[in-house]
Amino acid sequence: MSHLTTAPLRRYLSAASNALAASLVLASLSLSPLRADEVRLDDGRVLVGKVAKKGEDLEITTRDGVVIVPAARVTAIRSDEDLRRELATKAKAADGSAFASLHLAAQAHAWGLEKELWRYLDAALERNAAPAKGGDDADAARERRQAVDRRIRDLLAQLEPEVLPRKYVQASTAARVHALLDQVRPSTGRAQRAAIIELLVREQNADADLRREARRNSSDRERLAAVEALQARPAAGNDRFVWRTAIIDRDKDVREGAIGLVPTTQAAAVVSYLAPGLMHQAAEVRVRTAEAFGNLGHRDALPLLVAAAPSANTAVAGGGGGNGGVRGHIAILNQQAYIRDFDVEVASASFIADPKIDVLASGTVLDVTVVGVSEVRMVLQAYRRALGKVAASDPGDNPTKWPAWLASVNEASSIDKASKAATTPGR
Repeated sequence: MSHLTTAPLRRYLSAASNALAASLVLASLSLSPLRADEVRLDDGRVLVGKVAKKGEDLEITTRDGVVIVPAARVTAIRSDEDLRRELATKAKAADGSAFASLHLAAQAHAWGLEKELWRYLDAALERNAAPAKGGDDADAARERRQAVDRRIRDLLAQLEPEVLPRKYVQASTAARVHALLDQVRPSTGRAQRAAIIELLVREQNADADLRREARRNSSDRERLAAVEALQARPAAGNDRFVWRTAIIDRDKDVREGAIGLVPTTQAAAVVSYLAPGLMHQAAEVRVRTAEAFGNLGHRDALPLLVAAAPSANTAVAGGGGGNGGVRGHIAILNQQAYIRDFDVEVASASFIADPKIDVLASGTVLDVTVVGVSEVRMVLQAYRRALGKVAASDPGDNPTKWPAWLASVNEASSIDKASKAATTPGR
């Protein structure tokens, strides 16, 4: 298939009439339909999409719908191959920064090159998340990263046509939320997932639907995506909903992902909010709380874990859960009938003894409440792992020695802070 490139076509149109220009365009289109081409009109508009000949008009299927324009108004057409070559040329000249990758992604989006769009967006996200190079000013690097992140999110918010089927454009909020989450699949790339999350963050009045999806959706990936969107939305209570997810979700990856969303500024508040879980009657809740503290890594959790350890064998509900635990009993009894008394009746000058029979029971009755020793051990092991992760030091297997261990850890931390403060330049 032959296409008229921009420069030759413009030179030709400058010397030819509109009718002749239209016939040339139609001749080029008659060979085969164009896909993702760029069509420039005489009024300055630029349309990108699949082009088909419809009599004397061109039907251009864009991401926003179908546009029909007279062929005589077309001034230039560039094929998707031409656009890809130009984009590749721009990529070779780029400096490889996150901003350059973002610029290439935006250009690919404008030209309708979806494959290139996702590839350059993936690169932009990866490069913007990479640690700053040695010698860079930390504050300046953070500001640059935040500026690029805002630009990335603005572009992601424009990608609804690329990730959401058109039939959901006018659907209800609940249907749109579910449809967007349904696009989070094992094959979904990093940039595509980021676009879905950003669209969910900006979806109006979607907090209730996202909370419902975060609890009831059968897919672990989709529940985590809903939680991530809630964390970024400003509605009151969303942050605590995310914190609770770190304890109550049934999947370990979702729980770890939820606690990983907590910003540093909220870590102390999370520890305080989840602390009652260390004394919960269900051993599983205690374990999950300790795991959340270990993944959070905030030192406020250390004294709470140490203080909860002595109660691991007393406060856990019998049998590992429920109110009052699981109870059982056994009775070993002997029953012996005996005459307790007589009632005397007088009849026709004679006495009749009416015996009163009773039953004597003897034996043993055992009543027990089942407490799983293995559950107590499981709780203590979870506490120990969490302490080790937060303090980077193993407290040992004896909980009675953990207070002394904590004191030594705190003392070492204080000495280390004092040493760093004393050697800080400029003091």
